[in-house]
Amino acid sequence: MSSERKDTLKKRLDENYTAFIESLQEKTVSELIAMAPEITAAQQLHEELLDACDEEDVEFLLRFDDPLEVVRGYWESEITGYDHSGEMGHMLWEIRDRELYEKEQLAQAPEDVGGTVQPENLAERKNPMSDVKQINAEDLRHMEGDEGLVLQGCGGDPQEWVDGINRELTEAGILLDGGKLENVVSFRHDGVTCLLFPFGDAELNIGKFAMWRIQTHDRYGGTWLSDYVPNRLGGFVHEPPRQKPTMSLTGMDGNIFAVMGKASSLLKEAGMGDLVSHMVQRVTTCGDYSKALNIISEYVETELSPPAIPQKSNKKKARNTHER
Repeated sequence: MSSERKDTLKKRLDENYTAFIESLQEKTVSELIAMAPEITAAQQLHEELLDACDEEDVEFLLRFDDPLEVVRGYWESEITGYDHSGEMGHMLWEIRDRELYEKEQLAQAPEDVGGTVQPENLAERKNPMSDVKQINAEDLRHMEGDEGLVLQGCGGDPQEWVDGINRELTEAGILLDGGKLENVVSFRHDGVTCLLFPFGDAELNIGKFAMWRIQTHDRYGGTWLSDYVPNRLGGFVHEPPRQKPTMSLTGMDGNIFAVMGKASSLLKEAGMGDLVSHMVQRVTTCGDYSKALNIISEYVETELSPPAIPQKSNKKKARNTHER
C-alpha cells in the first residue's frame, strides 16, 4: 500500500477528529451524555480505523472530505469493547459494496428504467468482474435439503472471495483430498452482496468447519444455508416431490456425455428442465466416471438409483450435512 496515501488518510482523520472534538465544546452536559455512543465511536475509529484499512479501503475513504463522519454512524452499532480491526474491515466491505450497488442502480441501462425485469433474466446476470453466477435471494428458498456456507457483505470481486475462502478452508484442514467448494453463487439481501458456497460433493471436516465459522463470524458473517433461509428469508418453500423419469444405462458404458445427454432430454420432457444445468455442472466437475453415473442417477431413475422406501425420503443424505 502507498504510505503516502495512508499518511494522507491519517492526516484527514486527525483533522476530522479534532473538528469533532471542538464541536463538543459548546454542548451541555446532558447533550454530551446523550452523545456518548457517538463520541466513543469517533474515538475508537480515530485510533483503530487506519489499521483496519487495506489499499481499496484507503482509496474509498479518501473520496470523502470527512471519512470519519461517513463511517461513524455505522460503527456505533458495532461497538463490542475489544480490538475492532476485524469488524471494521467487514464494515468497510459492506459500505463499499453498498456504494457500488447504488452507483450501478443509478447507471443502469435506459431500457431497464421503469421496466419489469424478468426473474429468469435477473438470475442469469453476472458481475462483470467475475464468472460467479448471480441469483435472487428468493431462489435459496427452493434449496431445501441442500447445505452450504453463506457469507454476508462480500464486496469486490466475487472470484477473489471464492479463491480466498477455498484456500483458507484448505489451510485450516477443513477441505480434504484437494477438494473445493464449487458452483458458488452470488445474491443480494438487505442491501449487501452475499455468497453461497454449496457443500456439493466436497470432502469436509465438519467439526473444524463449524469452529471456523464461529471464529470468523465477525469477519465474514458466515452462517449455514439451513439457518439463513428460515431466519432471514422466511423459510424454505415446500414443493411436492416430482416423479423422476426412468432411463436404462445398458449400452451406454464408457460414454458419459451420451448418458448425460439422454438424462437431460428426459428431464426436459418430464418438465424438470430446471434441474439440467445443476446436474451437468456436478457431472462435468466430478472427474470420475462411476461418480458421474451416481450423480445422474440422483436426477433420473436408473439401475444405480436406490430403491424407494415407503413413508421416508429416498434422498441420499450427505455425510457432511451440518448437525445443529
